[in-house]
Amino acid sequence: MESAIVTIFKPTIQYPIFIGRDLIGKIGDFIDVAKWSSIGVVTDKTIAAKWLAKLETGLGRGIAKIIVSSGESAKTLESVSKIWQKLIRERFDRHSLIINLGGGAIGDVGGFSASAYMRGIAYANVPTTFLSQVDASIGGKTGIDFGGVKNAIGAICQPIAVVADVETLATLPNREFIAGFAEAIKHGLIADEKYLAFVTSKKPREFSDDELISVIKGSSEIKRRIVESDERERGARRLLNFGHTIGHAIEALSLETNTPLLHGEAVAIGMAEEARISERAGLLQKGGATQVVQILKDAGLPTVLPLFPRERIMEKIESDKKSAHGKVCWTLLKRIGEAVAGVEVEESLLQ
Repeated sequence: MESAIVTIFKPTIQYPIFIGRDLIGKIGDFIDVAKWSSIGVVTDKTIAAKWLAKLETGLGRGIAKIIVSSGESAKTLESVSKIWQKLIRERFDRHSLIINLGGGAIGDVGGFSASAYMRGIAYANVPTTFLSQVDASIGGKTGIDFGGVKNAIGAICQPIAVVADVETLATLPNREFIAGFAEAIKHGLIADEKYLAFVTSKKPREFSDDELISVIKGSSEIKRRIVESDERERGARRLLNFGHTIGHAIEALSLETNTPLLHGEAVAIGMAEEARISERAGLLQKGGATQVVQILKDAGLPTVLPLFPRERIMEKIESDKKSAHGKVCWTLLKRIGEAVAGVEVEESLLQ
């Protein structure tokens, strides 16, 4: 498999996801460059040094370069303000395009900035991490952290296109690459046991480029089906939150320490804990949580909850946007390959 295209198609959501190798240098083949009055690229220093020149060559025209912090530290009001100030200085109008070149955090802050600038301009995602290629760049969720709450401010605003180039994964640090597999594993756990078997058939770094394209395509197809049925996260889209109720809480707490967790690592730990809750709640058969933990361990992902005070974890969980009417709504496993959303769990089960 040299390349793949997944199309999200619904009256309110229509855009292609291009997946392949050496796509960044040919990005003009996937995005109609001449259509836009101006083009700005949001990225960080590390990604800019590796891929920005190639992207600019592929676009074949001048761009406004906007460099923000890397990782979760990019998701701040300060970063949004920096992006907006640059757009205003460069006289970007409503017919301009933002391209987010980087991982999930870059897509979040760049997408949110685009969604609000002049009441909304277009943006495209060029994800350069495995996590963002299999998950974060797809579905239109954008946002920033605020008040110690992850993704507290944001919008659902769909990109015009996603261009996932597996060539970027070759230089990705091993820890980041493995962390990205957490989201691919999640997709299999909640929706497709056959896909899960493929994703876990090898160690992450043993997959060839063609196999990685297949993994990204498989995750994109699963997320496409869910997002098409529920763009605004009123029902089925909440299935994608498996692992994220606890995961977001411990990720936020870890940012206060000298050893912050990567998003995928936090989600992996969250999935392990939420699988145990699923079993204690009588949804997942006995031994199912052990199976989930082993799957995550085999991929090289963490599964042990950090030693944060329980009350701090619950405080973060209760302030999360997934809570409703003062109650925490959990996404739990019914079996390997199927999940259920909107579950209220008795506190006695949250050991």
